[in-house]
Amino acid sequence: MNPDQQSDEQLLYLVGQTDAELFRKGVDIKRRSWDVPRVAMQRLGYDNYVMSGAGKPAILERIEKAFSSIYRKQDLAMGGHIGVFMYRDVFARIAVPHLYGEVRINPFEFVELTPVQLRMIQAELEEMETYIDQFTDVADIQYGISELNLPFAKMELVARFIGLARLHLHAAAAILTGGYDYRGAVQSALLATELALKSAVAAQGRTEPEIKKEFGHDFKALTDCVAGAWTSFDATRVRRVIARQPEYVPNRYAPTQPARREVGHTVMGAQFVAAEVVRQMSDRNFRANLSPQIVRRYPV
Repeated sequence: MNPDQQSDEQLLYLVGQTDAELFRKGVDIKRRSWDVPRVAMQRLGYDNYVMSGAGKPAILERIEKAFSSIYRKQDLAMGGHIGVFMYRDVFARIAVPHLYGEVRINPFEFVELTPVQLRMIQAELEEMETYIDQFTDVADIQYGISELNLPFAKMELVARFIGLARLHLHAAAAILTGGYDYRGAVQSALLATELALKSAVAAQGRTEPEIKKEFGHDFKALTDCVAGAWTSFDATRVRRVIARQPEYVPNRYAPTQPARREVGHTVMGAQFVAAEVVRQMSDRNFRANLSPQIVRRYPV
């Protein structure tokens, strides 16, 4: 039989068997998303073919579609940074794509809002601008952390602290958008804020013991230190963010937690702080490439 005449069921069986074999060999799901189509094509007799773009075989498109049908979208995600946007009092996940080279993207294609919500938000200027602010922050975190400039890229403490800040932002976004008790996101957001600011202080040459002894959990003192070193750091807005956040240590043991919208603002504020630190240490600034230019409005 001509390979192109394989039915969808036959292709799904081939892909499923190939996937199972690679799984048993210990190949990770992220790697299998690349290897399964390649091996399946080989088994159908294809050795030389175009992988993407013009000339890509239809049979390869069908194989990739069959593989994607086995798993959920989140199972195949390639590890990009996720963030959160609060629309009214609901939380929508932002998933920034992996992009290479010069491309044009529509930020509204990467947020998990319903089609009706997307139409509504683009008719509400303040909500639209707030979303753009959050998308740009999440994008700068994703790309900037992996592209830190020298000397920051070689400073272990800087990379470790900002990487941990990103990790805790992932946790906060997952909690808010995963149907869990939204109050569980507060500590993750506060940790992300603290670690981002401590990464910025470490960038000034401070050691971990020095930072711990001098600043503890004092977000304001950390911000003042960073502001004194980086004139382009938006310290005024960062101070407004930390002023409205719950205090880190008392919040751990508090019998009550912030209300839903306050939690949303706490997490989105933390996203801004982390992004603002990353922008000082990298050349990433997604907003600079926006057309038309939109003035930042959030956090207010």
